Amino acid sequence: MTQSPVFIINPKSHKVNMQGSVLTRVAVDYGDIPIVNFDGQTPLEETLTPLLRDGRDTIYVEGGDGTVLAALTTCFAEASLGRPLPRLAILPGGSTNLTHEILGLRQFDVEALKQRLAQRGSSTVEADITPHKALLVETSETKTPYVGFLLSTGSLARLMLYTQNNLHGKTRGSVSIARANLQLLLFPRSTKDADGLPLIRASDFTRIDTDREERISEMAFSLFSTFEALSLRIRPFWNRGDAPIGFTNAAWPIRRLRFGIARALMGSTPSALQRHGLTSEGVSEMVFRTDGPIMIDGEELPMPKDKTIKVTVSPDLEFIR
Repeated sequence: MTQSPVFIINPKSHKVNMQGSVLTRVAVDYGDIPIVNFDGQTPLEETLTPLLRDGRDTIYVEGGDGTVLAALTTCFAEASLGRPLPRLAILPGGSTNLTHEILGLRQFDVEALKQRLAQRGSSTVEADITPHKALLVETSETKTPYVGFLLSTGSLARLMLYTQNNLHGKTRGSVSIARANLQLLLFPRSTKDADGLPLIRASDFTRIDTDREERISEMAFSLFSTFEALSLRIRPFWNRGDAPIGFTNAAWPIRRLRFGIARALMGSTPSALQRHGLTSEGVSEMVFRTDGPIMIDGEELPMPKDKTIKVTVSPDLEFIR
């Protein structure tokens, strides 16, 4: 498999910032590979798009889930113009690396990467490729979809924002997520958002892609993903069948709130979660209206004025393992 790679490095991602970049050390021996430093300030498309149009067909991403989101979104925008989608090779570089856990490179040390790159011109070695679909998230105010893997609304999105803003310090990633979960488990009603209201509270959610509007009365949260499982071995989807997207929502109020949270975190059976007001199904697409917030792969999405979100699924993307 011939490769024409590009390296994307997020120097502000937690692991890269704390331990240094693996790709930077690899690039010393490969001066022909362009490096894009993406820190979330300048839109990635400004630097990546010209390289894609120049024929770069393999992207190595070293950053967290938000960096992968930016890379995929940029690639898909180019694909909508008729250009082929590149393959992705993902290294863990951030505070959350769920996409790497499921679809990333298995060996990502300097020597393993140098060996892989040394073979890029050889037709005798074919990379281990995993195909997987992603979520396409559109609003009336987006030119092209956001392309990611985990979309959350309501209280779950508030919890993610709370974790980023209050608990991400020197310990990040699964450690800070576990701290947030523990605090939520112990103090579910007294853990407050920046507006002084409880993190866990009701949100509006109206599904509008059916023949009649279906309002899920006072929803606590909703969750969409093309993954079967999430970090900490949480498996929040069931009744999915062959549908590409798992969709789970929690009615408000959550019955026996503290026990419901504990069972969700421990990966309880669907029947146990259903007793606390959680329902799950598989969908191929959905259009809904909500009052937010909305998070995709650790990034908060701007809320459109009409508060309407469309979720569909991408074609198979290719990930080098």
